[in-house]
Amino acid sequence: LSNSDRVVLSNGNKLEAETTTNEGFAGLDIGVYTPGGRSRVYYSFEQHKSETMFKDTSAYETKANMHLLSADYLFRHENSVSPFVGLHIGYSSVESDSRFPDGFDASGIVFGLQAGVNWKVVEQFGLELGLRHSLLPTDIQTWNGADSTGNAVKFESQQNGVSSIYVGASYIF
Repeated sequence: LSNSDRVVLSNGNKLEAETTTNEGFAGLDIGVYTPGGRSRVYYSFEQHKSETMFKDTSAYETKANMHLLSADYLFRHENSVSPFVGLHIGYSSVESDSRFPDGFDASGIVFGLQAGVNWKVVEQFGLELGLRHSLLPTDIQTWNGADSTGNAVKFESQQNGVSSIYVGASYIF
């Protein structure tokens, strides 16, 4: 989960956030293969989290929930190892989780692409390694908070996108 975050201090100076840390995500896909197995269509739910740091101090966590409809084309689909590429579109809700009473909430259309490789271990079980990139709503969100000494500050948060390297397992009914 990539953010462009900064804080406007009480004296008017701006401080850019460090790279987000402690990123993680979980997801679930449910879908179907087309007849012949050359492509697949599926729904995905993903939840991504990241922590925003200013001067080595955790300021807040950002959480993104994504609902995606994806379609992939599988190359060499008749082999046990088959590369794939695909597109996705959906809806995302991104919000801050902090100790401050204020925060941000951005939502809207998300789209992107994915690529990877499937390995059919046995007839009904497979493993997958892939990379997915999604573009998120990009409006800058401004919200109020406080620094470590209690002075009022303004946070400016902008979501840039989500890039994920993932490993998955699949069971075909």
